[in-house]
Amino acid sequence: MPHNDGNLGVSPTFLVLALLAGHTMASMSTLVLPAVAPAVARDYGFDPSLIGYQISLVSLGMVVSLTLLGNTSRRLGACRTNQFGHGMVGIGMLIMLVPWTPFLIMGSLVVGVGYGALTPSASYLLVRFTPAARRNFVFSLHQVGIPLGGVVAALAAPAITVLAGWRWAVMLSAVLIFGVIVLMQRGRRKWDDDRDPASPAITANPLAGASAIWGHHSLRLVAIAGCCFSWVQFCTAAFAVVACVEALGMSLLLAGTVLTVVQVSSAVARVFVGWLVDRVHETACVLAWTAAVMMLASLAALALSPALPLPAVYVLFAVLGGVSGCWPGAILAEVGRLAPQGQVSLAISGSLVITNVGKFTGPIVLANVYALTRDYGLAFASLAIPSAIALYCLVVAHRRRT
Repeated sequence: MPHNDGNLGVSPTFLVLALLAGHTMASMSTLVLPAVAPAVARDYGFDPSLIGYQISLVSLGMVVSLTLLGNTSRRLGACRTNQFGHGMVGIGMLIMLVPWTPFLIMGSLVVGVGYGALTPSASYLLVRFTPAARRNFVFSLHQVGIPLGGVVAALAAPAITVLAGWRWAVMLSAVLIFGVIVLMQRGRRKWDDDRDPASPAITANPLAGASAIWGHHSLRLVAIAGCCFSWVQFCTAAFAVVACVEALGMSLLLAGTVLTVVQVSSAVARVFVGWLVDRVHETACVLAWTAAVMMLASLAALALSPALPLPAVYVLFAVLGGVSGCWPGAILAEVGRLAPQGQVSLAISGSLVITNVGKFTGPIVLANVYALTRDYGLAFASLAIPSAIALYCLVVAHRRRT
């Protein structure tokens, strides 16, 4: 059957579904190790709380990609850049299969470099091919791939680990990632029809995007808020399983269900917040209320102990997952709205550099809070600080707009 390049293969619906599938599989890759952190720690002989450093290595790779490869979508095309990112994620997962700590470090960095290329290229495609009236919803729907991938990791990785070992979970993730590359090829000709082969692939000024964001007051406030949301989000996802196993005495499989609750609530919250922002047209106001709830939920984590009933554990992590994970689509759409004409891709890349500071810093800080206190309740309560900063920035941004 001949390929129909004018219908399904390049329709906005197929584009959104393909990008959603890609984001889901890539997100699964970044969360496989946190989902089975106690088993990985046993293999390597380190404390499970050090999984925070592994997720920070992924975030560091993302920052490298966002600062150096921000112009790749212009040179190769956004679809080909997206495929390149998925390829790097898959290769990074294969590197981590080698049973030696330096390869765990190297693979985490490679995964991060690949993952960092995904959101700018996908956002570029969504801005080009989706109607402006539905952009907040579409961006939020696309970002659902992150918690959806977390759900797949939380359900599949512990089960595979118990049956066959954690490296088989990593292998499955790599295979699914390479499948996405094949899927994206279907619409590549149309999606990359604006590429400029003469454009340099490496960004001449690696910090141009972040500098552009920092020089624009409203964009700076939104980006800092995104950094703080990202801080709480990645800490919640990275440490949910470890805290439930180490502090609450759960089995790996039961702790995986808690991580599933985190990711499902995050997915639902992303779509709801995207819909709500499109209805009320006040991104900063909606996210300010979310940040306030996030701060209270972080403080509620002081109650974490073996005496806490299981339903209460689920509720606590559901709230933390929802409020800390609802932000990406709304904030990326807001950055796209506020960005100067012709600088959407640069602004999004710059905002992601700043938000990834939270992804890199947060897990390390939480791991060290735990190392000092040996109390996961206090460690999670420390997330009230970035929550308060996000609340302040969003209140100021809302006041400036009104």
